[in-house]
Amino acid sequence: MKIYKENKLDGEGFLIVSFFTQNYKDKADRLINSLSKFNLNYKIFEVPTIHYSKSEKGSNDIKYCMPELVINMVKKFKIPIVFLDCDLVLVKKPKLFYELRKKNIDFAIYNWLEDSENDGYLPIKLKVNSVDGEIEKTYYVNSINVKLLNNPIKEKQLFSSGGVAYFSDSIASINLLNEWLENIVKYPKAPDDQLLDFTFNYSSTARKNLKVEWLDKSYCRVFWWIFSEPIINHPGNMTHRSNDNFFKITGKERFKIENTVKRNNSKVSKEFIIDAENKKILKIEKGKIFIVRSFTESMYV
Repeated sequence: MKIYKENKLDGEGFLIVSFFTQNYKDKADRLINSLSKFNLNYKIFEVPTIHYSKSEKGSNDIKYCMPELVINMVKKFKIPIVFLDCDLVLVKKPKLFYELRKKNIDFAIYNWLEDSENDGYLPIKLKVNSVDGEIEKTYYVNSINVKLLNNPIKEKQLFSSGGVAYFSDSIASINLLNEWLENIVKYPKAPDDQLLDFTFNYSSTARKNLKVEWLDKSYCRVFWWIFSEPIINHPGNMTHRSNDNFFKITGKERFKIENTVKRNNSKVSKEFIIDAENKKILKIEKGKIFIVRSFTESMYV
């Protein structure tokens, strides 16, 4: 892989890496600018193609998949590696990564099954009557979620968002990476984060002696998480893979449904709408909007 840009810092506790193809150069430059703003240790690689596991528009060249890059970097530099998708932006200094090194964490990623408030709120526009006549206002509705959580009395499982991931230079971390890579070779058309989940959830050897911490969603923040202050942000819309069905691709389950419990609570139920400007929870009945309650939490829209 060809290094596009880097910032070498001696004695730094971790190395941030990413890769991109030419059509993502603008986004890679945006990421690099944000990394440079906080004077972080990074290496960003330009690659001729990307593997299917990272993009359905990619190729079958396994050299350009995520675990291959991370394994090479871990072995070469012998410090923890933080992988970031190239379309992310750092908004604040990622202090947590320094703490992970101090705590000897082997692996860290966002896990939907360990987040009891994983609901995402999408914007909707409604026409409402005001003293100035009819106006169009933007509200937010609970629209995206995983309504499952890990069963507290069973072994933890992973249902990840793979845009941000931390891997230490330990034997346990490298074992996980190697088994993940083997599964990508076996099932090249499956998304890499889903194969990481499968590897973690079904392989006892991949998680042997693995010390894990789950990232807060502020470290892989998407616009629909309007109550989370972004530290590492994904501006704009998410890319949807048209053939994203793990079972159809692999013939396997991504996780064990029997090891989960249903999540029934939400910060704001789907039956309500959120007025971010005035910090009100509202309900529409018979064409009229009623105030349910006010709130004081900060929002990031």
